[in-house]
Amino acid sequence: MDFFEWARGIQGKVLILSHQNADLDAVCSSIAMKDALGAINPEIEIVIGVPGSISKNAKRMVDDFEIQINPSLDVELLVILDSSTLEQISPLDGDVKLAKHVAVIDHHAPHQETQEISDFYIVDDSASSTAELVFELIVGAGIEISERSRLAILVGILADSARLRLATSKTIQIFARLLESGVDYQKALLLVELPEDDISAKIACLKAASRMKIHKIDGWILVTTKVNSFEAKSANGIIALGADCVFVGSATKGEVQISARARQNFLKETGISLGRDVMPAAGESVGGSGGGHKEAAGVKSKSGNLESGLAECVKITEGLIKRRKG
Repeated sequence: MDFFEWARGIQGKVLILSHQNADLDAVCSSIAMKDALGAINPEIEIVIGVPGSISKNAKRMVDDFEIQINPSLDVELLVILDSSTLEQISPLDGDVKLAKHVAVIDHHAPHQETQEISDFYIVDDSASSTAELVFELIVGAGIEISERSRLAILVGILADSARLRLATSKTIQIFARLLESGVDYQKALLLVELPEDDISAKIACLKAASRMKIHKIDGWILVTTKVNSFEAKSANGIIALGADCVFVGSATKGEVQISARARQNFLKETGISLGRDVMPAAGESVGGSGGGHKEAAGVKSKSGNLESGLAECVKITEGLIKRRKG
């Protein structure tokens, strides 16, 4: 039985929940999932929720949608999207048991804690985005995809595939199908990009560059740095400056976050996957959790130390490099 066939029997409230600081892939997947569930079961109440906040560019995508902040998880069906660990839905992680049924749909590395709580566990870390997985589920169930959902899925794919730089052949095929269906590509591009005059993002990237610590390891350049926000954007900027691998961290209100990025040639020659080999172990070292993709991953902790977390990221990566070389 596929997910949507099973979901037809749901009679009570449905909550679609994504991760903290929900990005475009998270909110776009949520939009498409809400439309699809509403199409097969128009009588049920379906709510999109996020724990705490929505990213700046994602907010522009959801202007027409009511998004509940820190919603109640006391529902018949909880659909967790784009979140590989329960840490990512904090502070709501402790309330998951309130939901009668739980489904997890994600494109990050599988994680035992989310698998154990799920009635449906649909995880494929080879997919470029969660939006791509939601598209496949909807098409596989024979559900007609609404115009706004087609746009949302295209935006989610563009955002999480780094404008198709990380796309697979399957991603390209889905992308082509969406364009052939009449989705406005230029509109999608505008929704993906943060405004060029976003001064907060600019300042964060410049501060990240000014605070860099450079670690030279067997010919590779690893960088660590600290910011107050825009960790992922700052990490991408430092990769563009020439780093082979970068770890950008922040510590706000007792919560530690670290975003990691790496160049493809670094990953290919060292055999390292940030999401599999580095960030889960780094997350444990700071009392949190970590995961993600081969070239882009992260750590979250409610109680860890940022300095030790960044140092652990470098230590783990250095060990993997030397082991490969040896």
